[in-house]
Amino acid sequence: MRLNVERCLERCIVRAAIIALIFFISASVSHGFELTSRYATLVYEREDLLRTFNKEISLGSLSYLMRNMRSITSDDEIRNKMDVLVERVEVVLDMYPKDAKVRIVLLSSDTEVQKVYKARYNRNVDFISFYAPKEKTIYVSVSDVRLGVLAHELAHMIIDHYFGVSPPVKIHEVLAQFVEKNLKD
Repeated sequence: MRLNVERCLERCIVRAAIIALIFFISASVSHGFELTSRYATLVYEREDLLRTFNKEISLGSLSYLMRNMRSITSDDEIRNKMDVLVERVEVVLDMYPKDAKVRIVLLSSDTEVQKVYKARYNRNVDFISFYAPKEKTIYVSVSDVRLGVLAHELAHMIIDHYFGVSPPVKIHEVLAQFVEKNLKD
């Protein structure tokens, strides 16, 4: 009887620790501001992160895709960029998932991205961005982001939404790299 009580107590302690860890992880990446487009919700804690993100995401030769869009404010410009980019990634992949939506958490540096990854997956990495499929969230360092990097992560999101059962990680990565290479063609 005493052994059963001890095991029950151990399970309760483990469950409480897991709940506390989930709460801590959620609190550590909670941010104060959001900007929503048709496909993406950008989440950030400071306005300068959003401005830097907008500056770093230059559509270059793809900017013609925004010619019929109204961009009165910088927020409008960011929304339009996100929608154009998601649609372009869909074209490159020839995948058009229904109701594809993603959260994009803007972090100040690759160190912040790596801390979030470590908290989520208990692995040390040197990533500047990553897509968390269970959360439908991209975490990205605004100091390192470029159009190809963001398109790569958006490809992971689109692939994830497109298939009922997600393909193996290697297939995901090959397709995301294909998007990165062929984005502007």
